[in-house]
Amino acid sequence: MKRNTLLRVAVFHPMFNLKRIVLLAVLVLCSQLPLFAAPDEAVLRLFHRSFPEAEYIRWTEDGEYDVVCFVQNESQYRIWYDRQGTLIYSLRYCGENELPLTVLRGVKKKYRDMHIEGVTEVTNKAGVIYELMLCDDKKWYAVTSTVSGNVALKYSMKKQL
Repeated sequence: MKRNTLLRVAVFHPMFNLKRIVLLAVLVLCSQLPLFAAPDEAVLRLFHRSFPEAEYIRWTEDGEYDVVCFVQNESQYRIWYDRQGTLIYSLRYCGENELPLTVLRGVKKKYRDMHIEGVTEVTNKAGVIYELMLCDDKKWYAVTSTVSGNVALKYSMKKQL
């Protein structure tokens, strides 16, 4: 008799029903999240035509933009598209060996004894710039370079020893 009563309370108690409803709603919402992040077919076709060798592709939304992160030829990319499929902004994380010669020459001329630790290629409506992280024994240097090799220091930081 006690077991039957406990079962009835557990199944029909209003608090347990509310918890079940909330749990079910959360499960349904979570299962639908990947559908909200998928871009429309036109954007997908444009992306696959532009980057046929892309791997590890992940789509998300950033406000009114579709954002895709992927790897191609050992470089990591993050690209923002508008709903019509226009490339708005892109970041490419690459190595020193993928820099244009004019950029590499400009950086090596101005920062002769520095080691290039990382490169980010930034593309937007204004064009392409390169953001580089350089270092020596004592400091880190963040510099920018135009495609033509004009290099400017953004900031520097002392290394903690």
